[in-house]
Amino acid sequence: MRSATRARQAGWSLLEAVVVVSIVGLMTLGFWKTLALVEVKQHGEHARDTLQRAEDALTGLALRDHRLPMPEDAVRSTLGPDHWEGWLPDHVLGTEPPRSIRYVVDRALVEPPAPLYRADPLGLLGGRVAARTDPNGFDLCLRVIRREEVGLGTVRGPRLAFIVGGPPDSRAASYLEFVHSLGCIQSLAGLATEVKAAVLASDLSDLAGLDVAFRSLAVRDAEDSLRNHQWRVANAMARLAVSTWNLVATKLTGATTPVGASKVAANVAGFTFEAARWAMLIDYSVERAASAQNTLEDAIDRRSTAQERARQRAAALERRLQRVHALQTRGLLP
Repeated sequence: MRSATRARQAGWSLLEAVVVVSIVGLMTLGFWKTLALVEVKQHGEHARDTLQRAEDALTGLALRDHRLPMPEDAVRSTLGPDHWEGWLPDHVLGTEPPRSIRYVVDRALVEPPAPLYRADPLGLLGGRVAARTDPNGFDLCLRVIRREEVGLGTVRGPRLAFIVGGPPDSRAASYLEFVHSLGCIQSLAGLATEVKAAVLASDLSDLAGLDVAFRSLAVRDAEDSLRNHQWRVANAMARLAVSTWNLVATKLTGATTPVGASKVAANVAGFTFEAARWAMLIDYSVERAASAQNTLEDAIDRRSTAQERARQRAAALERRLQRVHALQTRGLLP
């Protein structure tokens, strides 16, 4: 009986050992699966981080060189027409192993920069904003925007600025994302706002110049009116002097006879009437000359005010043009 009991105890010990081994095996299997999941997750995070750094580095190169770099060993990409595909250049991410990231880019974005963008393409400022001779990033923005327009107008055309990596770990940047990462929207919007403000300042300056010209015409008219009334006064005084001389020199002689005396009296009466008429004309002309003088002074004051306003408008226009030049020269720089 004792030997049977010992056998049963040995049997239970073997069963317990099997259970323990099974539990340990399940725990080990779960641990390895968890470790594998962690490694996959870490690998995915590392891949995404690497691709994000690659995208940021490419954006930085675009800001510096005003274009994207050409892939190494580039060939025509199967993702769409006018795209190059190859390895991401080694200098983009120096810490990564060479030829470890695939890189696809639109051919239009790797071309040498050319000064295509003009701040005032319609010439609204009359050529006072000169065309640039050196690219500054606006040209790249213009090419990206044009590629976006081509993508919108094409049914099967790819609308990707560049793609780094490859499935399943890949990252693609759309044209819109690329434009925002370059800061094109803010810079172009700021430049366009300043151009519009400069156009408005130019229009106001032109209007101020027209106002000065109009005020100058008013001054000349007032000067002509004043000279006309002054001439009337001088003419009336001269005519009165001539009439007085004629009366004294010729018409007062022969007063020794009754007939002569009557003629002299008639001449004096006529001279008195004529003198009164000339006196009235002189008084009216003097009054009109004084009024013309006041009008002239007022016109001169208005012209001076218009000239000062024109100088202020011209100075404001010059400041606006300087801001447009500064923004156009600075380009995408912060």
